[in-house]
Amino acid sequence: MARLSTSICLNDHTKTPVLLVSTEDRTRLHDLFRTFRRLGWLLIPSAEVYEDAGHVLRQLQAVHGYRLRQAHSLTHDVLIALSARAIGGTVVTQN
Repeated sequence: MARLSTSICLNDHTKTPVLLVSTEDRTRLHDLFRTFRRLGWLLIPSAEVYEDAGHVLRQLQAVHGYRLRQAHSLTHDVLIALSARAIGGTVVTQN
């Protein structure tokens, strides 16, 4: 699998990191996205998944004290897990 050549800089206004990708890599990503869409391999969270994620995240915050404003990756992980559950899928991760 080809690696993308990327750079990270800070957004001037928000001071948040922004991922910069070369034109060639943008083309690769576009081609991959188009292929996934054609094959039906894109999974977009439904309104119900977002609602469930809100319940899960509130519970994690209340029970375990998670600071959700600082835990963006946790929000993403919950959406991924609940989206997979909605289609009977399994999430495999290395982290």
